[in-house]
Amino acid sequence: MESAKYLFCVFKTINNCYLYDTNRNQFIEISESVFSKLQAVSHGTLLMDDAENSSDEIRVLKEKGYLADRHVQVIEHPYTSSVEVLLKRRLQKVTLQLTQNCNFRCSYCHYTSNDGGQRTHSNRRMSLELAKKAICFLQDHSIDTPEVYVGFYGGEPLLEFPMIKELVLFAEEELKGKTIAFTLTTNAVLLSDEIIQFFIQHDIDLLISLDGNREAHNKNRVFASNGKGTFDTIISKLKEISEKYPSYFKKITINMVMDPSVDFDEIDGIFTVYPFMKKIRVMSTIVDDVGASEKNVFSECFTFKNRYHTFLSYLCVLNRFPSRNVTRVFLGQEKRLKADLDTFSEYNGLPQKSAPSGPCVPGEVRLMVTVDGNFVLCERVSEISEPMIIGNINSGIDMQKVYKLLNIAQTTAEYCKNCWAFHLCSLCAKNSDKAGVLSSEERLSYCTVSKSHAKDLLEKAVLIKEMTEIYGQTTNF
Repeated sequence: MESAKYLFCVFKTINNCYLYDTNRNQFIEISESVFSKLQAVSHGTLLMDDAENSSDEIRVLKEKGYLADRHVQVIEHPYTSSVEVLLKRRLQKVTLQLTQNCNFRCSYCHYTSNDGGQRTHSNRRMSLELAKKAICFLQDHSIDTPEVYVGFYGGEPLLEFPMIKELVLFAEEELKGKTIAFTLTTNAVLLSDEIIQFFIQHDIDLLISLDGNREAHNKNRVFASNGKGTFDTIISKLKEISEKYPSYFKKITINMVMDPSVDFDEIDGIFTVYPFMKKIRVMSTIVDDVGASEKNVFSECFTFKNRYHTFLSYLCVLNRFPSRNVTRVFLGQEKRLKADLDTFSEYNGLPQKSAPSGPCVPGEVRLMVTVDGNFVLCERVSEISEPMIIGNINSGIDMQKVYKLLNIAQTTAEYCKNCWAFHLCSLCAKNSDKAGVLSSEERLSYCTVSKSHAKDLLEKAVLIKEMTEIYGQTTNF
């Protein structure tokens, strides 16, 4: 699939053979014979010079700038020289960990899915003074940001609703002149008329965790007090909101974390059993098992049905299947596909200095503030892992840690320089975190998965290309 000297990937569909050229960040159609020769080059059984000498098509490709023997010489993120200014003037969001307490004990939650050596639920909570300091920090470091975000997170943040009320009013005053978007992630059990009315009044976006139908949801999301499933309580809350506050209900987003060990029908079935749920927005992901003591197990029932529904969503994008019949789990697929296609913006060649895609600018987009006032990369990483802590509310952002995380690929520099998926890499800093130590071996252990994701991106892009060019289909984007 790849060559250490020449950065490319060759792959097939039922219609054509393709070359993805890393230096150009572009895929093009090639002949069967060129596919065979380049595949042999990537496997090390044929020299590129011999392949070129035996193929006019390969010679033409090289003349046009493809298959260039050009690599990044120094792994360095393009924002390395400007990141300090970005974090001083262009901060976009703070996520406040109001509490580490929760009335649920979800098996895949980062607080419960580890081996006990990492973070756990506790009664610790953020003080009002600290939370206000975090909002002031956002104000002071967002001079060039017209729209800012304040997120409320836990544990279960609604355990601290009185503090949320005070912080919303404080932020509206402190951040006056900016557009403020408030977000809150909750399990929904504590929602009440008072809370919903406050959220409506202050335009607070609600993200509610619900993982499918009763069986799928209750497999992982149970009450802390008795270990019983939480589905019935949540669905009754949602039904009540849909009846009392229909306009706000349509703005709520469901965060559906899919357990791949269960039957996909148990996840998707919620929209059939509870028709009112068809009015709500859905964001779906598969359980994140990075750092978890138990890794995901994919059942055949999940895998095959997931692929089938993905296929139907693609047909919808290609105007070959009605959107009303697409599962809400994948509704809006066209936005994701469009974002994937935008990944392939053409380059003239790899620069001398660059870094693989994947790492964000630490702290710029989703800085999390813990109950202790520590700054953590984001809510998706462990807040007790020393490399993920990039500062403190009192001392500010530690730029040396930011530089290290921004350039995390330097720990695997020689591998990254020779990887065909350089532009398509999906590895972030947390993929290097092994029990509080940044590990090159840990990062490399995720390379196969990252390359698989890169191949998926290529295949999606080629699918759209072939459907539009070969079959004359139009897309809805």
